[in-house]
Amino acid sequence: MGSNVGQDNEQPVHRVWVDNFLFAACQVTNADCIRFLRDTKSLPPAFWNDPNFNHPEQPVVGISWFEAVRYCEWLSAETRRRFRLPTEAE
Repeated sequence: MGSNVGQDNEQPVHRVWVDNFLFAACQVTNADCIRFLRDTKSLPPAFWNDPNFNHPEQPVVGISWFEAVRYCEWLSAETRRRFRLPTEAE
């Protein structure tokens, strides 16, 4: 991980070991996001009303990293399973 030709904070290149983990088989869609928005009284993400991006089966776009973390926390509480964003190493 890292880069010898990148930014100073990317050095030194080093080996990273990662435990097994699972990725979701599909992206979070706008339809998936509706209940989260209602339950958490959150504002809709950017592009929510844009017809190019708001079809129910399209992936959610225009959300921040913080909003994605909040969605994972909400989904974890709803399903009693652990959801989180992958780390840089993963």
